[in-house]
Amino acid sequence: MKKIALILLSFAVAFATYSTNEAKKHIGEYAKVCGKVSGVYHHRNGHLFLDLDGRYPHQKMTVVIWKEYADNFDSMHFKNRRICVQGRIRLYKGKPEIFLKSRSQLTMQRGRR
Repeated sequence: MKKIALILLSFAVAFATYSTNEAKKHIGEYAKVCGKVSGVYHHRNGHLFLDLDGRYPHQKMTVVIWKEYADNFDSMHFKNRRICVQGRIRLYKGKPEIFLKSRSQLTMQRGRR
């Protein structure tokens, strides 16, 4: 019964929201991070990478979408748009990243800047 209550409580708690500059200070946390999509890269193996607030290798953060989930996203729709992504913040080669599986983990912000 305690497990069920803990699970329900975890869904009721809102994610903390961070900028891409703040994300590196919150590695391991489940959070929402917002930034501008500066670059979109389709790898030949089918994976999709969105660079936030700077183009690779100068991006502040990367959004990673593995090939098995890439069909859930219209990547070109995101170019130059501000987005927020939710998930666990990880660190890869000194840059924070979040893996996306579902379109529900990504929201578009109003305006293009």
